[in-house]
Amino acid sequence: MAAYGAATSLKITIQRILQSSRISLVSPSLQILLTAYEEMDQLQKVLLKLDDTSCSKIRTKVNAADERIKEAVWEFEDLLESHVLHHILPQLESERDHLSFSVDLQSLQHRVDSFIEKMKMMEEEYTNEMDNLPEEEGEPVFSRIDFGGIKSKMVGLSDEFEKARDFLLEENNNNNYSIIGMAGIGKTTLAKHIFEDPSIRSHFKFRAWVKVGRKCEYDELLRCILAQVDPNAYQMLTQGDDDEELVGLLKERLKDKKCLIVLDDVWEIQVTNRLTSCLQEKNIAGRIRFLLTSRQEIVYERDGYERVRLLNEEESKELLGEKVFGEEGFPPQLEELGEKIAKKCEGLPLMIVTIAELLSKADKTQESWTEALKQQSSVFMDAYNQISEVLFPSYDYLPQHLKMFFLYMGAFPPYIDIRPILINNLLSAEGFLEPIEEESFEDFSETCSENLSLWYHLVLDGSDSWLSAKRYRVHSCWQHLCKVEASKIKFQHVLQSCDEVTEDQRRLCAHCHTLFAFKEVYDSIKSDCASTARALLCFGPYHQYPIPIHVMGFKLLRVLDVGKVRFYHIPTEISKLVYLQYLALTCTGDLLPSISNLCFDICVISL
Repeated sequence: MAAYGAATSLKITIQRILQSSRISLVSPSLQILLTAYEEMDQLQKVLLKLDDTSCSKIRTKVNAADERIKEAVWEFEDLLESHVLHHILPQLESERDHLSFSVDLQSLQHRVDSFIEKMKMMEEEYTNEMDNLPEEEGEPVFSRIDFGGIKSKMVGLSDEFEKARDFLLEENNNNNYSIIGMAGIGKTTLAKHIFEDPSIRSHFKFRAWVKVGRKCEYDELLRCILAQVDPNAYQMLTQGDDDEELVGLLKERLKDKKCLIVLDDVWEIQVTNRLTSCLQEKNIAGRIRFLLTSRQEIVYERDGYERVRLLNEEESKELLGEKVFGEEGFPPQLEELGEKIAKKCEGLPLMIVTIAELLSKADKTQESWTEALKQQSSVFMDAYNQISEVLFPSYDYLPQHLKMFFLYMGAFPPYIDIRPILINNLLSAEGFLEPIEEESFEDFSETCSENLSLWYHLVLDGSDSWLSAKRYRVHSCWQHLCKVEASKIKFQHVLQSCDEVTEDQRRLCAHCHTLFAFKEVYDSIKSDCASTARALLCFGPYHQYPIPIHVMGFKLLRVLDVGKVRFYHIPTEISKLVYLQYLALTCTGDLLPSISNLCFDICVISL
């Protein structure tokens, strides 16, 4: 899942070497680099084809091929940058000033040829796996139409409920209604309460509920609806009945009848579009209404819609209390702790309900609940891990160019706002932003952020969240998923204890800077990943003592953000980080003149 980001990074690495005013390439180095650049451009095109495949396809083998490609690209990028560094450092360390650094890549010709040959073979393998993606197994009709009933009252969202219900009850209105929002936010619960509302039941002669999901064919939808509006006709069907026969039976049954059809958890709009246009022809217009729920923005002109908001603090507390203790809510001795636990769930109903299930199985004491509130508590970690299974498909089926952008969010501590300018600068420095045509880095970053927020509902928008008035904020559930997934694929690792394995991690993040006071931590970093790490990000609270970055052996850093750490003087090792694109630090001393020797043009310094 990281191969596209790796290819983009390598392309931009090559581009920076070619465009650097400080690097003078010895012939035939230019052609060697261009050959590798063109191969990465071709690789990107191959990888982007996955975005056009159906969400119903199982991507296990393609993801494994993606992982192998990523490793090969990273290995070559390490080789290339280390080779260039090997040429530059002796010149940088000489006594005389250098306006430019001579770099000869001729000895890499054979390695580049081998790399390109390997890439072509891997592209062929990837394409073959993509062309033969297995389909998810379809669910039987009875499980798709199993409404499941309403197990508890709906907490909050009364305004949203009334808006949707009233829209569907409007006479002479044949428009549909969409309920959209992030996974776990309560879309299905809201739809169920609308579906079961007495006024809806009396208004519509027929009602049908279909769980769509990632895998649902057109004929399956037709059969699911027919099974609910005319069970007798459905029992007479055979597998050989074609779509036209099914449509004919449905139209005959629904003629002159009002019917509400709920399509729950829609992933791909093409099939549902075919269904709605077929059943909303002029002869039955205004009588059949559709209510859709989706994680993605599936709103069309004139249709009604609701972006489901997070629960506010009071609603969160009410839902948690009800799930743990029933209608009576929290006992007095646990009310304050319950309120704090509910607030930590950040208004996501799925998180609140999952936490409630775990609390219900544990001792209901002040000591137990105080423990649950601690950072990295087992209760919250267990809840995050459980709901990650529900959340993960939203990430897995993101477009390729958004995956690394989103995973980077895991570098930040939970429960904080992320400054837009910071994420833009970091991603630009890292080489993950590749604007289209004349678009600027800022505009491209803004577009990515808007897509993650407004289309995929993965970034919280301050306009509909009580958590933040700013645009960049990621729910702690999503940050946990990003953190775990990024560490798993070696893209990025957040240090949390002294005994963690950091082997081959591409980026290191710290939310607790005192970890660097432990010798085993920086020894581990030095031996396991410092020589190939591209970023060190210190995003914890302000720390008044320097961190020993000078003993870790970083060589290829592009990003060094230690702005939350106070330095008495700037470590001289920084002037040897020739690939540095972004530097943030706090220092009481003067800048090193040698910083001006860095080879690349973008360097942000915060003092």
